[in-house]
Amino acid sequence: MPNHPYLGYQLEDIFFYRPYPYGTEGAVSSNSPYATKAGLEILKKGGNVFDAACAVSLTLGLVGPYHSGIGGGCFYVFYHKESNEFYCCDARGVAPTKAYKDMFLDKNGNVDTLLTEFSGRSVAVPALYRAMDELLKKYGTMSWKEVTTPAIKLAREGFACGFPYARISDTPEAEHNKTNYEGFAELYLNQGKPRQFGEWITNPDLADTMEQVAEKGVDWFYTGPIADEIIRQVQKYDGVMVKADLEKCAPKGCMPILGTFNGYDIISMAPPSSGGTHIVQMLNILENFDLKGMGFHSADATHVIAETMKMMFADRSVAMGDPRFVKINLERLLSKEYGRELAQKIDMDCAKEYAPSEGIEAKSYPGCTTSFSIMDRFGNAFVQTQTIRNWWGSGVVIPHRGFIMNNAMADFSAKTGIRTSQGLAYGEANAIEPGKTPLSSMSPTLVFKDGKPVLAVGCAGGPRIITSVLQMIINTLVYGRMMEPAVRTPFMCCLTKEQGLELEDGFSPDTIKLLRDKGHKIIQSGTLGVMSCMPNGIMQRDGCFYPAGTNRVDGGGGVLTKANTIAVDGICFD
Repeated sequence: MPNHPYLGYQLEDIFFYRPYPYGTEGAVSSNSPYATKAGLEILKKGGNVFDAACAVSLTLGLVGPYHSGIGGGCFYVFYHKESNEFYCCDARGVAPTKAYKDMFLDKNGNVDTLLTEFSGRSVAVPALYRAMDELLKKYGTMSWKEVTTPAIKLAREGFACGFPYARISDTPEAEHNKTNYEGFAELYLNQGKPRQFGEWITNPDLADTMEQVAEKGVDWFYTGPIADEIIRQVQKYDGVMVKADLEKCAPKGCMPILGTFNGYDIISMAPPSSGGTHIVQMLNILENFDLKGMGFHSADATHVIAETMKMMFADRSVAMGDPRFVKINLERLLSKEYGRELAQKIDMDCAKEYAPSEGIEAKSYPGCTTSFSIMDRFGNAFVQTQTIRNWWGSGVVIPHRGFIMNNAMADFSAKTGIRTSQGLAYGEANAIEPGKTPLSSMSPTLVFKDGKPVLAVGCAGGPRIITSVLQMIINTLVYGRMMEPAVRTPFMCCLTKEQGLELEDGFSPDTIKLLRDKGHKIIQSGTLGVMSCMPNGIMQRDGCFYPAGTNRVDGGGGVLTKANTIAVDGICFD
């Protein structure tokens, strides 16, 4: 291995190309350099991906409280080298025991968006802390005190406000919460005004909370005084959660979704996340086309991918739900034969609208997000996507505890056929029931070749998560891109023909014209990727890790080098 990761470039080309950060001892990619560095510090101390995951998760919730935290939940998928097993976990959070089907409808039977998006009623049982505790106990090598140290230090000493924090503190959601929720302005704003980029922020209340949990154990969070305070605040704002819901909180482990694509093994999140199933479904469709021959970002390749996305979203609207409550026809959705059937529906000259396919409807049984990836020198691989759903979640802050509650209940079908705030419509399979997990787009994914991890990828961005992870896989496996350019290239998304084909800035005018000629309604973003999708990931090649964090927010990919130094986005630290 040469002593410079220029991958085909001559050494004299250093002034013309940015080298890819690389390392041999481990890697972390996340949507925050602070979180990436926290995970690498744990790896440097001898920890594994599971130890590092706890540090990264807590740090992300601290520096990006608008998208995740201990008041929310997560999905994760991992490979454990020692046992040679894949595993995933649903810790999104479930509907409280007193939840009911029509709880978000007004007296006229219409959806009340204030209830779905901004209320204690929108809060699902927060499962993130419980999930990380189970992970650490079963697979970790460190204590809670050790893995919590980086986040506690940042919470006490402070961190610089990043671009997304500043921007999202100046949104209608923040303005609403400032007016309507106790403690929001004091905790997340600057004297009632939006945060400024570079502003120094501390959160001593959250530091105290994390210290107490590290000392007393995670059970204390779910059964002790913090639990009492959560229930008090949630019920104060029209919530239905009771303390027993927190006491019974139990993440659900399961086997991941498995698929193949061009000789690679795909391992992704199982339902109630729809991500893994539909990523494999789309790859099965695309395997029937010569994407490489069509050319990267060509009109034909973009058209085929867009049509594939539309067929997937059509199926998703009726096929998916919590498998403990609905029967999902996974066999058909994941089959190569079904992929070929759908591929045959694509007209290369005409954009179409698609209805859900027959035979995939989920049948009832009787009776804002962030992501990170980690690989270590031991051969383990881990991807987690965590969320409080909307920016600032429900808006409900737990006083003097330093965190905010999720509004994950908004991902249920409040009323059949009515679109959520994220532009998706659902059927009865995703109706509200006590103890049920709402449908999600989160798609933590691993890719293996010949029994070894090749990619660990994830994304934030609502429904764009599924389509972005798909493009990460295509960009790397089909077009041979390294992780850095794969993450930074313009992305696309298409929910329906009527909603239009979203294209980030960077697609050529000629391609856009050809797509319009095929009947696509083109929606162009003004700048490259600003807040549309936030992918990150790690590639392993020839014994080296190559991480990349999105440039759409202040993401960071980092490695632990052979010299035992930490490098984040190519900049080395002690």
